[in-house]
Amino acid sequence: MPNPKPAFRTKREHAVAKVKDAIMAGRYLPGQALKQGQLMEDLDLGATPAREAALELVAKGLLVHESHHGMRVAELDVDRVAHVYKVRALLESEAARLSTALANDETIDKVERHARAMEAAFAGKDLKRLGVADGRFHRALYESAGNPMLLGLIEQMWDQFPRYMLWQRPERVRQSLQEHRDIAARFAQRDAKGTAHAVERHILNGLDAFDALLRAARAA
Repeated sequence: MPNPKPAFRTKREHAVAKVKDAIMAGRYLPGQALKQGQLMEDLDLGATPAREAALELVAKGLLVHESHHGMRVAELDVDRVAHVYKVRALLESEAARLSTALANDETIDKVERHARAMEAAFAGKDLKRLGVADGRFHRALYESAGNPMLLGLIEQMWDQFPRYMLWQRPERVRQSLQEHRDIAARFAQRDAKGTAHAVERHILNGLDAFDALLRAARAA
């Protein structure tokens, strides 16, 4: 899920976000070779921020350094993606449960507004806007949880899987939009248990869709 752009304190942070977004949005694909000059040109980065961003993303596992060959985007690790989805299901369902119990009318309205924005973006075939609205939906949903450490762990998980792959499958997007409607409805009813269950089901359905996508790719 794409994240709304935060305020960056340094050029390095800005560069890291740019490179990471390019990977997570599928502009740089798994296994693709990357050179520092390419990052500088594609993302309008200076030499030092581009180098520092690459080193940080190697440390995070999103890029792989190859001796004498520069870098490449890390290959897709199917088992790792499955683990990420399962951890997300645990963390996000708990955040949803806590947040629902403490939600006010303003937060409920914000969640519903972002759900409508997702629908409008899909109708307009604007996948970038859809991804941004999705990120805002989930942030709004969890912001009342009152546990910054839990939210920090969730955000780390969001940067660990190739979300762009599922956004390109209309049948999964339609299913996902219905799941978001269900989550928003339960949240508005202040049904903490129901909201948590709906979030867990939404994330695990995403894992099932990802598995189906990989099986189809292998059979092709």
